[in-house]
Amino acid sequence: MNTLLLTRTGLLVAVLSVSNAAYSADYEPNTLTVPASSLLAANILQGEHYKIADDVLISGYMNHYTVESDFGPFTAVGNRNLKKLLHEIIAISELKKMTSVSVGADAAVDAVADTGKSLAALASDPEGSLNNLGAGVSRLFKRTKKTAKDVGAQASESKTEEATGKEESGESKETNGESDMTSQLASSYLGIGKAQREIASELKVDPYSDNPVLQAELARVAKISGTVGKVTKILIPIPSVVGTAASVSNLVWNLSPTDLLIQNQETLKALGYSEELIQQFFSNTKYSPTEQTAFVAAVKSLDSAKGREILLQNAIKVETAIEGEFMVRSVLFAQLYHEQVEPVKEIIASSTGLVPVAITKSGDGIIFAPLDHLLWTEEVEGAVTELASLMDAHGGSDEHLLWVEGDVSELALTKLKSGGWVEKSEAFDKLENIIKD
Repeated sequence: MNTLLLTRTGLLVAVLSVSNAAYSADYEPNTLTVPASSLLAANILQGEHYKIADDVLISGYMNHYTVESDFGPFTAVGNRNLKKLLHEIIAISELKKMTSVSVGADAAVDAVADTGKSLAALASDPEGSLNNLGAGVSRLFKRTKKTAKDVGAQASESKTEEATGKEESGESKETNGESDMTSQLASSYLGIGKAQREIASELKVDPYSDNPVLQAELARVAKISGTVGKVTKILIPIPSVVGTAASVSNLVWNLSPTDLLIQNQETLKALGYSEELIQQFFSNTKYSPTEQTAFVAAVKSLDSAKGREILLQNAIKVETAIEGEFMVRSVLFAQLYHEQVEPVKEIIASSTGLVPVAITKSGDGIIFAPLDHLLWTEEVEGAVTELASLMDAHGGSDEHLLWVEGDVSELALTKLKSGGWVEKSEAFDKLENIIKD
């Protein structure tokens, strides 16, 4: 059973039915505030070290949670991120138990001080902090005229400006001795060493998590001699750090960030991607090494699908971390479907945002949407209308398939069915259960 237990009927009946009466019968609002109890099981709302705030903002089809904990306030955008955060809170509590009087006591002072600053800012302005994370993934469903070529031109222009600035300051690529790819890794990633990754592996957490408290504790404990391999085991069922194949998690735990980068780069080269496209992907700082590795592995798994380059072309366009997570999970979604249900024959680009269409071996057109809640908005209506036409143009069957990771509102379900769509909710978990069974 999943640690994060979502109740399908709570939000749909208690909230959206009300919103449908309050708003136009044709569309639902882009933003809602709902009680956490309508989304989560009672035993999830509060744990030994945390309590989830009563109000949950639904914006950009994602749930925005605020969590008070013994280690400070946190935010989580998306059900998957909440599940990850709750596990990280348990991991932090385990790490806090590990102390040393003489070794490493001062090592994490600066990191903890920085953490305190960021958490203080969050506590004083949680709504503003949420806004800084991005509203969700609404932009991905809107029509866009920006192409991969446009993004490439912008990246080239940015590199030229950066190189000029370095020359003016007397700094050059030759002086630092690093390749373009390696120099683009964030210093915080390069500082995550073997000891931290081993401890992260023991606790089954992402060593590249953006959780500042977790990072400070991993750094502190890594400096205490003799602790690696002796962290208390967490006796609750938790998936691998990226929610997919254990082989990906093992790579993330065992390889340095530089080695991960080189391996991922070589994999994309072997798949036939251009140097320019590869460079643009790894230049996008919205992806962590873990997400890059998961994305590359999933793309590789779609071995028989034409048009795989579209996935990378879409991935380089993301502008927020939330959009980046959407891209990674959408290709993981496609990978699970490809391996467990039916092979994906082709990936097709659409002019409606950054959501690609997959054509299966039998000719079905399918969209993988890793959303928490699909509301029926004008942008969704425009997207599904165009995507349905795109499926038809590529020989898709009469039925159009939409697989959603979370839930679909009653209005959206009615509209989708009337348009010939076959919807499957909570589909990612169902695919993962197939693998477990």
